Amino acid sequence: MNRVILPLLLVIASIASFFMWINPHYTAVKDLKVQLAESQDALDKIVELESVRSSLVDKENAFQPADITKLQKLLPDNVDNTRLFLDIQGVASHYGTSIQDISVGAGQASGAVATTQAIGSSKKQYGQMVLGFSINTTYENLSLFLNDLEKSLRLVEIKSLGFTADNKNPNHYKVALSINAFWLNPKTATSIKSTQ
Repeated sequence: MNRVILPLLLVIASIASFFMWINPHYTAVKDLKVQLAESQDALDKIVELESVRSSLVDKENAFQPADITKLQKLLPDNVDNTRLFLDIQGVASHYGTSIQDISVGAGQASGAVATTQAIGSSKKQYGQMVLGFSINTTYENLSLFLNDLEKSLRLVEIKSLGFTADNKNPNHYKVALSINAFWLNPKTATSIKSTQ
């Protein structure tokens, strides 16, 4: 009888030890292996992101400081409409005229027109403001003025252009211009600077 009871007790003890000790520890080890794999994937992504960041920093450092200054002037990180009007006045003064009838925001109290459009396919955001002014000039000088305005570094878009003839001088026109000026959204500009 001992021959039957002893093996039966050993089988019952091994089944009980499996459910009470081995199975919980085995399940815990499987969970730890899953967590280890997830942690390893996260570490691999961190290493990949660091290499991409390092590559982008190297590309940025390859730019000449003068080129970075030009890019910042093309699309600044703030409105800076005063600087823009000074730049436009500088172009106008080359042709013997000055800007007049300055308006900002086309009737908006704050002067800013809120936009949330993305430039191209990227997620970068920009702002825009409508600026208006007029100049008194000849048609030839207007053509040269617009050509210089097109070649200036600041990104602007001419929205409207209106002519009024000068009764005193038939070769002169009062030209009213309305332009859109663009700048980087402060959040976008901050995220770009934080990667430097």
